[in-house]
Amino acid sequence: MEGSIHDALRKLDQEFSGTLAVAARGLAGQPARRPAIAYRAGETFPAASVIKLPILVEAYRQVDEGRLDLSERIPLRAEDRVGGSGVLKELEPGAALTLRDLLTLMIVVSDNTATNMVIDRVGLEAVNASARSWGLEQTFLAGPLMAPPERQTPAQREGRRSTVSPADMVDLLTALHRGQILSEASRREVLAILGRQHFSLLGRELGYDLDAVEAGTARLRIASKSGSIAGVRHDVGIITTPAGAYAIAVMTKDAQDRGFTFHNEGERVVARASRLIYDHWIDEDDDADPDGGEDLTV
Repeated sequence: MEGSIHDALRKLDQEFSGTLAVAARGLAGQPARRPAIAYRAGETFPAASVIKLPILVEAYRQVDEGRLDLSERIPLRAEDRVGGSGVLKELEPGAALTLRDLLTLMIVVSDNTATNMVIDRVGLEAVNASARSWGLEQTFLAGPLMAPPERQTPAQREGRRSTVSPADMVDLLTALHRGQILSEASRREVLAILGRQHFSLLGRELGYDLDAVEAGTARLRIASKSGSIAGVRHDVGIITTPAGAYAIAVMTKDAQDRGFTFHNEGERVVARASRLIYDHWIDEDDDADPDGGEDLTV
């Protein structure tokens, strides 16, 4: 069976115009009784907005240490506003949002302006130092997102870009799930924020319904962070079902389809890879597992 999932991922990769990589690890229930899956898992990829996951975790780590206050209000300046995803770029300067609000916007709508405001508060070097201490070998935050030349870091001016790998993100999600980095209160709040992001690719072929999640009627819950730039599509997260839970990271790069439509080739490949892992690990006819997935609600 383990060979069959790798064969299926290889076939999907061969039919894709770009490069696919996948890492997955069972955390509870049925998936936890199966070997981890790694397909090009250690390969380095452009991070896109997936870099916001380690930024989020580092922010809450500093909250746990008493260095940051989630209720602190941070004013939006004209120079903070950058392009790409998000809503803060549409607002007038002067709005003062709490750090918690900025962290939520950074994940839920992948707000680039909010992300840069968080980086200013948390510290770029702190994110990279923590990534190294967590054993994330390919994870690197090069600088603020969508920054104009005058706000770029030396690394960015040298052409470096933020990077991640599937293996790194599954290791981070596993440590988050197991409570190895954050306090229980912070861990649950981080998972709750990740569970509200609007751009899940992992759930596209799984019948994932965010409205059902908000109503408390969903059988499937996904706490994840996606990322999209031209030719690149990622989604990394924890998928929880009645049968168990698992961490998964699916990444693509170098796709010929560089557009931003619902039918983007990379998005379809991420969704299909997610379905392959789900079908490999989850038996929907035997989902009453006493060791199933934890409650991710707060």
